[in-house]
Amino acid sequence: MPRSLDADEVLAILQRVASARTAPYHEWAVLDAIRAELERGGFAPHVDPYGQVHARVVSGTAKRALVFAAHTDHPAFEVIEARGRVGKVRVLGGFRQRFFPKVVAVTVHSDGDEESFPGTLSDPQTLVDPLHNSTSTCRIDAERTLEVGQFAMLDLPPVHIAGDEIQMRAADDLAGCALIVCALLALRDEPRPHDVHAVFTRAEETGLYGARLAAEDGLIPRDAYIVSVEASRALPGAESGKGIVVRAGDLHNTFSNEAERYLRVARERLAERGIATQRALLTGGTCEASAFVRLGWTATGIALPNVNYHNTAPDGGFAPEIVRLMDLLSGIALAAEAAVAAGEDADEAWWPDVRVVPGVIRDLLARRRSDPH
Repeated sequence: MPRSLDADEVLAILQRVASARTAPYHEWAVLDAIRAELERGGFAPHVDPYGQVHARVVSGTAKRALVFAAHTDHPAFEVIEARGRVGKVRVLGGFRQRFFPKVVAVTVHSDGDEESFPGTLSDPQTLVDPLHNSTSTCRIDAERTLEVGQFAMLDLPPVHIAGDEIQMRAADDLAGCALIVCALLALRDEPRPHDVHAVFTRAEETGLYGARLAAEDGLIPRDAYIVSVEASRALPGAESGKGIVVRAGDLHNTFSNEAERYLRVARERLAERGIATQRALLTGGTCEASAFVRLGWTATGIALPNVNYHNTAPDGGFAPEIVRLMDLLSGIALAAEAAVAAGEDADEAWWPDVRVVPGVIRDLLARRRSDPH
């Protein structure tokens, strides 16, 4: 059994990763935080030509390698015009609130070491820009001088823990990134064969761009199976507080049954230990497994049920995203156990009983209607 991480250790990692600022094309701080966590855990991460962080944990000779992928960006606002303390921002990624409040509090960040400062957004205007998955622009008023290329995040606490409930500025997908880091730690001293790669991608919210580059350029092993790790919209049948969700597909694609097999084996094993999991087709969004599937890779996914997905409040405005600690712990356990199942090339417990039709049944069904019983 892979090592179990206690809740305090998991929450500490989550807080350090999720406290970093991020936006599509501006993921540097969170990539640095992830790299620091990996190095603290004894791993030797490397960075690809696009700034994406990779890591690996391996033991023995695994029959199948897995690649866990999570993205490091979250919908945000990029400054595209600046006139002193006033400017214009465009939405980067999938903010699709039913209404835009009159004033939205944000924090303005830079890619460097400059101090962040408050601002407000107002006056949304529709302007569709498919390249950046942007549907609108806004006026921004800030407390300090603005510069083109800065970005703004919603002014929300990065992480607020209230019992099992974790409120986050960007659960999608910094919670998924933390899950992968923890799964690698859980596997670090596991003696059974496994081979797990991790890739922390960029610019998912604007077009799955980092995952597409990893696939197009062969930046991960071609014969490995991909597992996209997300914090996706909570839905009926994929409910918050009932365990990690094995994701059969997303809004646009169904995924690989063969890759999912190892997740199902892991579900069986976790059930014996009383760890809850779920399985569903999650149509609340599109994840990186779709990018890999469409480019010919064998891919599947898991997801943390995310309440207030993309910061959509129940009233239609903005709110923190919410995931559950028990779902996060369930996901770590599932990812680690699936890695071991892949190393064994294991089948579900029920499959040997149905792999070959019993001879007596074959003969029975081969009889003609006129044959005597």
